Amino acid sequence: MNKTSISSDTSPNPDSGVTNSPWQPSWWQWLISALSGTLEIERQLAWLQKNNEEMRIQHELRMSELRRETEQVRKENERLAVLESKIDGLFSKYNINSPPGSKPKQP
Repeated sequence: MNKTSISSDTSPNPDSGVTNSPWQPSWWQWLISALSGTLEIERQLAWLQKNNEEMRIQHELRMSELRRETEQVRKENERLAVLESKIDGLFSKYNINSPPGSKPKQP
């Protein structure tokens, strides 16, 4: 077999653009690769910003809901305190002693 019979597609060719080639990529291939990485980073940043905004909105909605619930609990506690005061007044009026330990512990 002589040297001229070797197929050209088995010899390394720096211009072939094959990624597993032993030749180093040219500057434009490097640039395309770098830009692809930059675009991927920008895509991920955009996704993170969108996700962060959605989470912020959900957080604000949940905080608003918790404030409403807290206000409802506060009003209910006030109402229960008035009822407890009335019951205590009736017990006192009719000289009824409540059994020891019947009052709930206050936090």
